[in-house]
Amino acid sequence: MRTAIIDLGTNTFNLLIVNAEAKQPVQVLLNTKAAVMLGQEGINDGYISDKAFARAYAVLRDFSDLVSQFKCKKLMAFGTSAIRSASNSKAFITKIANDLNICIEPISGEQEAEYIYYGVSHAIPFTNENYLILDIGGGSNELIIANKDGISWKESFNLGGARLLEKFKPSDPITPEQITQVNNYLKKELEPLFLAIKTYGVSKMVGSSGAFDTFADILHYELTGLPLDKTRLNNTISLKQFMRIYQLIIASKRSDRLMIPGMEALRVDTIVMAAIFTRMVLERSGATQIIQSAYSLKEGVARQLVTQ
Repeated sequence: MRTAIIDLGTNTFNLLIVNAEAKQPVQVLLNTKAAVMLGQEGINDGYISDKAFARAYAVLRDFSDLVSQFKCKKLMAFGTSAIRSASNSKAFITKIANDLNICIEPISGEQEAEYIYYGVSHAIPFTNENYLILDIGGGSNELIIANKDGISWKESFNLGGARLLEKFKPSDPITPEQITQVNNYLKKELEPLFLAIKTYGVSKMVGSSGAFDTFADILHYELTGLPLDKTRLNNTISLKQFMRIYQLIIASKRSDRLMIPGMEALRVDTIVMAAIFTRMVLERSGATQIIQSAYSLKEGVARQLVTQ
């Protein structure tokens, strides 16, 4: 069945159109995204601003046209952190349903984490070892401890890049004192994660979604001078390589980051908080390397369609 899957993230809306038949490989027909910044101007106050509403509407109107062009029989749309936490999300969902015939389902952080695991597990050859999966969004970050047999622990934290950026409002570039403030805040908020790591133990970190795509892109440009091969399902980043990227990001001004080969313009602001968050989790987890996954939530939904 030709199916469209829309992931309404806090920073980015993603559209995946697939042919999904039971017990058959998923065929990708279209994979596209658009910057929306749904949480801008209001995420920590719990509402979708008028400007963000307008940006989201315009993108979903374009997505609706693509869904029609591809003659999809089924459409699934999932609202994540910004939508599930906004006081005016019902008005947003109703407007989109009435005007564009897109029925958005707000999902919990736990549901989001499960879909992320299903997606990542088709991009990473999991073993019996425990892996720490990290998906950094604009509103929330999902963390999952899992292996080839399934999920041992999962939790969603409202510590996404856009939330942290709005909360701390760092200078340009961010100062060492501001980094310390962010780290002290994360240490308190992530106590459940640190306890889970002690309980289950992890060997490697798996990074899914935009921030890790950007880390991998920057590294590949640095090593080869060429863009990353987007057909690859995963890429390995050593701890030494990540720290080099981390130092580059936190030391740079916004204007300088825009010039870094592999840096997406839509991530130029939130990537600073994503890098700080990743370093914190890496150091506390004891993971020996990062594996970047090309698959995340929307691919997890697609894979579930063919196993039902």
